[in-house]
Amino acid sequence: MKRTKPTQPGHPCPDYIHSLPKKLADTLHSKSKDRYTKYDAFHYLMERQAVHTSDQSKNHTRPFTVTITELSVDWGWHRHTVTAFLGKLVALNYLTVDKTPEGFSLLLNDLFLPDR
Repeated sequence: MKRTKPTQPGHPCPDYIHSLPKKLADTLHSKSKDRYTKYDAFHYLMERQAVHTSDQSKNHTRPFTVTITELSVDWGWHRHTVTAFLGKLVALNYLTVDKTPEGFSLLLNDLFLPDR
């Protein structure tokens, strides 16, 4: 499967704001040689949501749909590792995940797009 990018030509990622408290920073700190670091994976999620939101509405963030396989390929991780990382973000209340017929609907809980 080919990797997809969170941004598409002609649709640059808008500015966005997300708080980064210590708990989240500790979760993102990589202690292994993952192809994508945890920070890179979280950054990918922020970019995907910001781009999806900017295409759909003004500043109100909207969930986006992905599959675990898509994230696994994009991040260079095993599917189990992707699932565990998303579960950790859910447990820390930084991410909401809902199952859909197409995959999973993801929403970063505190991502905001500033006024343009």
